[in-house]
Amino acid sequence: MPLEANSSGSLTLTAKVSLALLMSLLAFAIMLGNAVVILAFVVDKNLRHRSNYFLLNLAISDFFVGAISIPLYIPHTVFTWNFGSEICTFWLIVDYLLCTASVYNIVLISYDRYQSVSNAVSYRAKHTGSLKIVAQMAAVWILAFLVHGPMILVSNSWKSNSTVTNECEPGFVSKWYILAITTFLEFLVPVISVAYFNVQIYWSLWKRGSLNRCCSHVGFIPTSSSDSGHLPRAGDVSRTPLPASKESATSLHTKCPRRKSSLLVSLRTHTNSNAFKVGSLLQSEAAALHRREHTELLRGRKLARSLAILLGAFAICWAPYCLATIVLSAYAEGERPRSIWYTIAFWLQWFNSFVNPFLYPLCHRSFQKAFWKIFCVKRQHAPSQNQSISS
Repeated sequence: MPLEANSSGSLTLTAKVSLALLMSLLAFAIMLGNAVVILAFVVDKNLRHRSNYFLLNLAISDFFVGAISIPLYIPHTVFTWNFGSEICTFWLIVDYLLCTASVYNIVLISYDRYQSVSNAVSYRAKHTGSLKIVAQMAAVWILAFLVHGPMILVSNSWKSNSTVTNECEPGFVSKWYILAITTFLEFLVPVISVAYFNVQIYWSLWKRGSLNRCCSHVGFIPTSSSDSGHLPRAGDVSRTPLPASKESATSLHTKCPRRKSSLLVSLRTHTNSNAFKVGSLLQSEAAALHRREHTELLRGRKLARSLAILLGAFAICWAPYCLATIVLSAYAEGERPRSIWYTIAFWLQWFNSFVNPFLYPLCHRSFQKAFWKIFCVKRQHAPSQNQSISS
């Protein structure tokens, strides 16, 4: 992500200050949004499960985009501050690392959402240890560094000392084949992966929805058939003593006919009541299972919708810059044209770090409850402090 030190050389001082102020506001908004997510994770222990750890990793990478990448960009680009080779290399490595880690965290979150919807039972029953979660989070940062870090170090060491320039850019920006490889690893692979997970989630939800509709009609049949199946049995039980009662009545006319009739009535009512109890129990269990499945479907649809929005935001923020860098790599190093559209495409990548907290944690109820808990604690502390002062 090269920096153009001369892009704002023709601006007045007032315009430069205003531009620097706008850039600083965006950096502050990025840090604030992601800091709230990190604070909620630290304060509320209920958020500390597997999927939210990946959200924390994303918030950390996006937070440092606003804390390191943009603050170093402002004085170099707006006020033409010359970095020097060491600071330039440091900035390039950190900026590429943070942006790529943010993208790979999105892929990891999408994969985790895919597992929670397509394999919901095994996902909940499986207890992932903290060591494995930390290893997955660390793997994101390692892979993000390997995409650009070694090439930045090697290409910047190849730069000739005779070519003095104020632009801070990696040495491979003029090599289209290297940019094609990095674009494939940094943009195309994540987009294809997130799109695949999203399609699989929708396919799993469609199958479960069709199965749920079929079972909702069939699920109450066993209960009704069980009721009707018990009733004939009750009749059979009540009719089996009838021949015996007729024989006993012909042989022994003087033995307690009232006791037998009362016994038959009690036996019939007992079997009927058991049949109705079993039928009502099965019906209530089927209704509870149907409601539970309906709730899971609603949750899965919400996750799929959030992934679709995420995929669209990621493609909009990253596609223009990746396409522009490949096109500009066809020009010679000193002949590459610069336009306002390239600058907009450049800033869209950083704007994605501002959007991510609203697409992920801030839209989840668990994080919203944690935010309200933080604010409520602060509101409760304020009256207590006022009471202590007044006393």
